[in-house]
Amino acid sequence: MLGIVWFLAFQGAAVALLCRRGRVGGAAERLWLGSVCGSVLSIWLPIPFAFLLGFTVGAHLCAAAAGALLIALGFRLLPAAEPFGSRQETKELRPFLFLFLPLMALCVYLLLSHTLAQRDGALYTGQCTFGDMAMHLGFISSIAVQGVFPPEYSILPGVRLCYPFLCDSVSSSLCLLGTPLRWAYMLPCFFALAQVFGGFYLLARRICPRRGAALLAMVLLFFNGGLGMLYFLNKNGLRTLLTGFYKTPTNYTTVNLRWVNVIVDMLIPQRATLFGWSILFAVLYLLYRAVFEREERFWLPAGVLGGLLPMIHTHSYFALGLVAACWLVYSLARDGLCRDWLRGWLRFGLCAVLIAAPQLLLWTFRSVGGNEQFLRVHFDWVNGGEENWLWFWLKNVGPLFFLAPLSLLLADRERRGVFFPALLIFALCELVVFQPNVYDNNKLLYVSYALFCILTADTLLRWAERIKARALRAAALALLIGVCTNAALFTMAREIVSGTARWSYELFSPHAAAAAEFVRENTDPNALFLTAGNHNNPVAALTGRKVYCGCPSYLFYHGLDYADRAEKEERMLRGGEDFESLRGKIGIDYVYIGPYERAVSRLGAEYFDEHYPAVFRSGDVTIYKIG
Repeated sequence: MLGIVWFLAFQGAAVALLCRRGRVGGAAERLWLGSVCGSVLSIWLPIPFAFLLGFTVGAHLCAAAAGALLIALGFRLLPAAEPFGSRQETKELRPFLFLFLPLMALCVYLLLSHTLAQRDGALYTGQCTFGDMAMHLGFISSIAVQGVFPPEYSILPGVRLCYPFLCDSVSSSLCLLGTPLRWAYMLPCFFALAQVFGGFYLLARRICPRRGAALLAMVLLFFNGGLGMLYFLNKNGLRTLLTGFYKTPTNYTTVNLRWVNVIVDMLIPQRATLFGWSILFAVLYLLYRAVFEREERFWLPAGVLGGLLPMIHTHSYFALGLVAACWLVYSLARDGLCRDWLRGWLRFGLCAVLIAAPQLLLWTFRSVGGNEQFLRVHFDWVNGGEENWLWFWLKNVGPLFFLAPLSLLLADRERRGVFFPALLIFALCELVVFQPNVYDNNKLLYVSYALFCILTADTLLRWAERIKARALRAAALALLIGVCTNAALFTMAREIVSGTARWSYELFSPHAAAAAEFVRENTDPNALFLTAGNHNNPVAALTGRKVYCGCPSYLFYHGLDYADRAEKEERMLRGGEDFESLRGKIGIDYVYIGPYERAVSRLGAEYFDEHYPAVFRSGDVTIYKIG
């Protein structure tokens, strides 16, 4: 309960401050930016104190005091804002709510049904979270339990955690303060999702004031899909779609469908993207108002929020840098090298760089530096020449792939200045890879796509206004929206089905869940376990304890060298002399034997039974104490 109070207190205080002192727009803008600032405070304030005190309750008490001081100073120093809200603004927001509320309902359902749903002692998840959730649970629980800061990989002990872990440490704070892991995982996500939906709408409405453009942009972005339903037009297609594992019209690698739906395959399973976007849209909103509306008071907050992005989502920080660079060049061509131009960009740039620099030096560059898996030339994203380039993008993205560049070509000079970054990001992602997994370039591509959705929505409505007959105009727009979104609707339906009792996926068996409970209650927080490298490892994901070598997929795509440990892990699981010669040097405290470990070596399981005491047995899971 204390963890939930901690998180909601930051939300409430920041929202109250911006509602009373925030001169950023109407009620919607103040509520949204207040919530974003509340999340940023709850994520970042414990971090400076954690360097001194560890990730502990003491560090969080200091963070709470610092937060109270910052909010009090804000009330004291900032001028009062305009009256809060108006009837006109409420009327204008009603169409947004008709879209926002169903989107939030869908996301809340998916999180509730996909996050450690308990049935008969087992813990279940859905399709989209079956792979990534265990990794994030492991980061959350290990940061909270071990208290080491800077944190280390619990699945590769001794190696500093260089993944942008602040998207997970916010949930670690809730766990540390007594919130169950399931709710600690979900609660910050609920707020981040609302911030993403609201932030994108308000950004689009600011850039394109034409009535309905922001709503259409939301539909194009969050219901994104291409022509993937063409592959399911047969008698068995719908059943395969609704029950097959990753056989949806937006994510079916066998037929090269890779343009996954933003909600079910990006925001729900990928916490870094979710929290990164929640802040990125806020920074772009503030920076747009500073650059294109010449409101000087927004340079500094845009720079501060932007500088805090790298260890929440590094790709969002990189995307922000590309957008800012394009807008800087455009504003220089527009204004010339004048004092106002220089002063504004220095305020933004110095904050965005100086605040980010320690994060990049301490974490990001340590992972990237000298690692050839990062930053390499690679043409044609995941298609790699497998099929015709135009057909690949058309079938994946749909009509928007042609409408977006056409809209940019027909735009006026200022519109091109606003949206040119989308073209630059797309081109870079087609030529260069920025991480070990080529597919992960989509974390940048979707920022490009989001900007193109805004531009295309505005252009489509401008074209539609030329159709005088209302019925014909509505039919044309409905047909286009149907073509652009039908794949997403079926993908969402598949994800809903995967959250039901019949079609969900068992992430941890009843015996594995019981073993995790035993480990949490009966072992030292710093104990080292020998386990197999399966991704759904209950020790690594649910207990916060260290395992000698975790899931190779996670480690490989983080650019880590794990081969030697993986080889030793397999040798030790066989028992005998290999285990005895290595266990003391490595410091193994417990051996976990379950189905995955027996798959490595059944003789090893028999060896541990003969030579070491079993401290836990349940079904096919046994834990042995070593030493």
